[in-house]
Parts: sequence; structure tokens; C-alpha cells
Amino acid sequence: MEKAQHATSYPNLASENFAHGKKRYFIDVKKAANDSHFLLITSSEQYGEGEYHRQTVQLWEEDLGMFVEGLTMVLRRLAHGDLATAEPAMKLVKDVTGMEAMALEDRPREKLHAFGAAALSNTELLAILFCTGSSELSVLDLCGQVMASISDEAAALRTMATEQLCAFKGVGAAKAATLLAALELGRRAFTSSISQSF
Repeated sequence: MEKAQHATSYPNLASENFAHGKKRYFIDVKKAANDSHFLLITSSEQYGEGEYHRQTVQLWEEDLGMFVEGLTMVLRRLAHGDLATAEPAMKLVKDVTGMEAMALEDRPREKLHAFGAAALSNTELLAILFCTGSSELSVLDLCGQVMASISDEAAALRTMATEQLCAFKGVGAAKAATLLAALELGRRAFTSSISQSF
């Protein structure tokens, strides 16, 4: 039986293959050097004696949720004959390590709506305000760094100036202003005469 010859030597954790005509398809789950996992889909077509043309698609584990969702949507449209729409229903996720790469139930906004703001960590609450991370860090990782710098003490955010916040790569004047405005709004909400009646 033909074996797909991949350029890498990553170990296989699970494999399946099937043939159709001169084509054979390989689906392998592999383990990378950093202990993360990825799915490798290979198509191999025989042209002559011992000559094969191979194409591969590599999907990292953090992309699989979006891949399955997209595939499900396409198959559903195919099953119902709804193939007229040219525009994809899913939007392109450029930062696959960011918020949109997370499972829906793990995203801070969704958790807040489902369980209330009190159920979120300081990092998750800050991530809702910052919205985005940097080119190197997801918004949760960035906010984790900010909170770690003040020992995860939310009250210490009130003492941080714009310059201190902007010292974190990925925090600019806009994010700093959003946080400072939120802190001031919270202060006013709890010191106003109306709040005393609650």
C-alpha cells in the first residue's frame, strides 16, 4: 500500500487513508516539535510507473474549529442546493491566535453574556475593553501581562498612567484611553448620589 511521503518527520498520532481511482487520500494527525498538533490532508495521484503528484493541506489544532464550521456550512448549502451565494458567510480570521480562534464559550464577551461580569477574571474583563492584542500576542495574553505586572490587583489599574500602559507592546493611546475612561466611569457610577440608593 502506498505511503504518503511528507517533507516533515513529525510523528503520526492517528491516520486514515482511502483511494478513489488513481487518487489516494491520507488524513494524518501529527505532533509538532512544540507539542502542538496539526492535521495533514494529502492527496496523491499516480501518473506513471512510480510517479506521483502530491498536494497537502496543513491545519493547526487552533484552526480546526473554524475549518469544521466552514466545511459544515458549505456541505449544508450543497445538500440544500443553495450554491448561488458567492460571498462566504464566515469572515476571514487573520489572527488565528486571537479571540476569534477561541471556542465560542471561552470568549470573554460570550462568557459575560452567559454568566455575568462577575464570572470573568480580571484579565478577561480587561480583554473586553482592549478588544485586540498585538501582532505577537492575543488580547488575552496581552491583558495577562498587564495584570501580572500589578499582581492581578484590579484596584492597581487606577494608579497606572497612560505612559505605563503604553509601555506594553500592543497597548497604544487608544487602549489606554479606553481603560482610563472605563475606570473613571466606574468611579463616578459608585460615587454618584443615585448609586447610594442601590
